Amino acid sequence: MPQLRLLGPGMLRFILAAMVVVSHLTSLNIGRPAVLLFFMLSGYWVSRLFAGWQASVPAFYASRTLRVWPLYAVTTLVAWLLHAHAEAVRPESLWSALTLLGLAARSGDVIGVSWSLDIELQFYLAVPLIALAAQRLAPRWLLAIAVAAFGLGIALFAARVPTLLFYLPAFLAGFAFHRLHWQPGAGLVGASLAAAAAFTLAAATLPGLGGLLFKAEFTDSVAENLGHMAWILLLAPLVAWNINQPSDRVDRWLGDLSYPLYLVHLPVVRLLSEVVPVTDTGGKLVAVAAIMVVSIALFIGVDRPLEARRQRLWRRARPA
Repeated sequence: MPQLRLLGPGMLRFILAAMVVVSHLTSLNIGRPAVLLFFMLSGYWVSRLFAGWQASVPAFYASRTLRVWPLYAVTTLVAWLLHAHAEAVRPESLWSALTLLGLAARSGDVIGVSWSLDIELQFYLAVPLIALAAQRLAPRWLLAIAVAAFGLGIALFAARVPTLLFYLPAFLAGFAFHRLHWQPGAGLVGASLAAAAAFTLAAATLPGLGGLLFKAEFTDSVAENLGHMAWILLLAPLVAWNINQPSDRVDRWLGDLSYPLYLVHLPVVRLLSEVVPVTDTGGKLVAVAAIMVVSIALFIGVDRPLEARRQRLWRRARPA
């Protein structure tokens, strides 16, 4: 019988999705760092996938879109029909949400977390260009371009136009894990955890840093988001170690469940809050139970059949 790994790649993804749920149910501001860590993992896994890609770039785009968009569209449509929050009743909100690309910089986020999927799709579009640049350019030029792109991303974010460029450090860290085949040792992983713990302690105790950990001082400013970026980069050795760990069937199941969990948790909370209060401990436990039931139902009833269909289509389209 396969043994469940305590921190396999799938388990880490599930924990990160759970952190986003906790962030939306409590005063802890840990959702954004969790999403940034997702971006780092995506930087690795998608870069690795593209490195072994045997078909065309358009086929790569189509495959990645079909993995992300259909389940997202189903969740968004149901949330919109149930009027999970006020803006969802507007027809233009549904259209804006379903088009997805560019949503992070405009209104119409029906399920509340769509902005991150927009950034993810932008990364998919950029992966072939990033891979080509890594093959053709010297490291110093790669670094210079990355720094310039990040600087532009900061300027755009300050102008309330979030783009992939602002989140490049997280994605490029994952890309570098694959490119360099980095497998940090236990000592470096321990130091990574210690540094992140010290950063967390500082965020919890030092004046002016409270917004990094608690929503009471939350501003969603450039400085706050850069603080979260620094926070997750401290965990880069842990993430690089984790992606090299074995993953059994249960671990993979948990990793796949993280996506529907991430998609449905906020619409479920918003819908449930119209019936019962979710501000006390009892209400939050009811919300967590409801989120898990809906997530598993969506995973088994929608995500798995859609993914099986995508795999069958791809096998037929793959060149011999």
